[in-house]
Amino acid sequence: MENPPQARLGTSHVDVAALQLRIGAQTDVGRVRDQNEDRVLVFDLKRHRELSAVGTETASLRPPGVLLVVADGMGGMSGGETASQMCVENLLTLFLEKLDPPAEGADAKQTLSDAVRDTNNLIFSRATADMKLRGMGTTLTAAFLEAERMCVAQVGDSRAYLLRDAEMVQLTKDQTLLATLKEQGKLPPGGLGRAWKNMLLQAVGAQENLQVAMSETTLRPGDWLLLCSDGLHGPVDETDIWMILKSNESPAEKAKMLTLRANEKGGPDNVSVIVCEVVAGQRAES
Repeated sequence: MENPPQARLGTSHVDVAALQLRIGAQTDVGRVRDQNEDRVLVFDLKRHRELSAVGTETASLRPPGVLLVVADGMGGMSGGETASQMCVENLLTLFLEKLDPPAEGADAKQTLSDAVRDTNNLIFSRATADMKLRGMGTTLTAAFLEAERMCVAQVGDSRAYLLRDAEMVQLTKDQTLLATLKEQGKLPPGGLGRAWKNMLLQAVGAQENLQVAMSETTLRPGDWLLLCSDGLHGPVDETDIWMILKSNESPAEKAKMLTLRANEKGGPDNVSVIVCEVVAGQRAES
């Protein structure tokens, strides 16, 4: 099956005061796992409240904007669940602290990156202090959207996608052994075994020193955004994801459709998605 075409991420001037976000989110245990170790967060910083994952919500992109997070926990016993929960809670708290008041000369991208590293330190310290939680960690894909700007922080293999003019691009790179070997042209002819294929090179809380991959994108009305755990992009190929994103459904309905598709493909893992549409204010408020 053909891969979807890749979006051309140019920039254009828009009325940033009018931009809003229509948001839908879902998290599901899947068909195989006993518990859900994924966590999602949709936080409207302007209204200072978390938005519900039920139905389509609307948030303004006027400063201070919106924070979106998908975290996929890992670790034995309750470790994965603890790591992902600590990640979303502490990242939000630390990000808010760094924004109010912002440090002199602070940049949103650097502020988000610093908050991720501080969150990593807290989770790593908790894991070090509790033998039952040793080795726990979590992937993290976090997007901060304000006006026409989106900054994305990436650790692990959860992903962010942008659909623009019916063309889709992956904004993040998987921090896995498989992805790295592919990029370097060093993938063995026979591929990798299952255990090696899914190996993360780093995770939030799993090591003391963390390298946070940061990217930035200029938003336009009509853009669609997707943040997801590997419970979606593992079993569901990008063409299916692309087809659902470019359908005429609402963000909440698309989030449900993506989750359902992952479960139709066997639901081998917890699946979490956040789907957003960037719109002009008049449409979002109607």
